Amino acid sequence: MENKCKCGKEIPSGRLKLGFTGCIGCSSAEAYGCVRISNHKTGNEIQITSQATMRTMIKLGARKGYGVLSGMKHN
Repeated sequence: MENKCKCGKEIPSGRLKLGFTGCIGCSSAEAYGCVRISNHKTGNEIQITSQATMRTMIKLGARKGYGVLSGMKHN
């Protein structure tokens, strides 16, 4: 089993055991993201998603204000 990446760096044995053929720097796999899901104050979960979905969900879930106050401009 070859332990060198195409860029010349050594591939860690853990990556080789998992079937990867390149180093982390040359990998085309995107890192996962997660979004918090609040079911109850003591029983929350996370949803594993892509990075793009994670950024979108965090943006959509950001608190912007309360009812009437959401349209007010603060000086």
